Amino acid sequence: MNWAQKRKLAYVMGVLLVLAGGLSLIVHNATKVAPTCYDHKQNQGEVGPDCGGPCTFYCVNELKDPVVRWKKLFKITPGVYHAVAYIEHGNPTAAARLVAYTFKVYDEKNTLITERSGTTFLGPMGRTALVETLIRTGNIVPDPTRTQFTFTAVIPWEKIPVDFSQVVIKTDRTLLEPGTNTTRLTATLENTSRYTFSNLDVDAILYDKDDNAIASSKALLLSLPGESSQIVYFTWPFAMPVPVIRIEVLPRFNPFTATPL
Repeated sequence: MNWAQKRKLAYVMGVLLVLAGGLSLIVHNATKVAPTCYDHKQNQGEVGPDCGGPCTFYCVNELKDPVVRWKKLFKITPGVYHAVAYIEHGNPTAAARLVAYTFKVYDEKNTLITERSGTTFLGPMGRTALVETLIRTGNIVPDPTRTQFTFTAVIPWEKIPVDFSQVVIKTDRTLLEPGTNTTRLTATLENTSRYTFSNLDVDAILYDKDDNAIASSKALLLSLPGESSQIVYFTWPFAMPVPVIRIEVLPRFNPFTATPL
C-alpha cells in the first residue's frame, strides 16, 4: 500500500469514527432515563437511594423516632380497658401516612394477657396520643397492671409543608359534668387554619392534682372545616375516683387528607 492509499484509508477511518461517535451519542440520549425517586439509585442529590434531597421520603436515619412520654391502661368496666401511648415528635416538616404499632397488656407477674395491633398516621411536630379502645382482658384477677407500646415497623416519614406544623386547633372551652355513675366531657374545637380536616381522632385525657392521668377517651370527628368550630363529646360509665384538675384534648389531624379552603 503506497502513501496515497494509506492517507485515503486514514481519512476514511477518521470519518467513520466521527460518525460512530455521533451515532452513539444520539442513541445514548434517546435511551437515557431521567433520574427519579423510584429507580432504587442515589443519583440526583439524594441522601440515600430514593430518599432525602429532592425525594418525598426521608431516609431512615435522617429523623428521630417519636418519644413515648408515657403509656397506660385505663379501666372502663371490669375486663375492658383503653390503652394510651402519649407521644411527641419535633419534626415540623415530616408526617407519616401509615404507622404500625402494638399494645401489649401484662398482669402483675409480667405475664402477657393480650395484645392489640393497629395502624395509624402521624401528623407534624407536637404532642399526641395513640389510643386503642375497648381492649378485653377477660376475668383476670387482679386487674392488669401495665401496658407496653412499640412501633412495629420503620416509620415512613414523608415531607410535608411547614404550614401544617403551624395549624392551631384550640380546645380552650371544655365542660366536665360529673354524675353519680357517669362522667361527661364536652369540648369545643376551633380550627383557626384554612385547611379542612376529615376523620379526626380526638383524644381526651383527665389528670388529678399530681398531674397523673386518671382517665382517657377517644372520639371521631368526621369533619372540621377551616375557620370553624365543632363540639365533641366524651363519656365514661363511672364517676371519677378523684377530682379532675386538668383536662387535655388532643385532636389528631391527617395532613395527607387535608384540603385547603
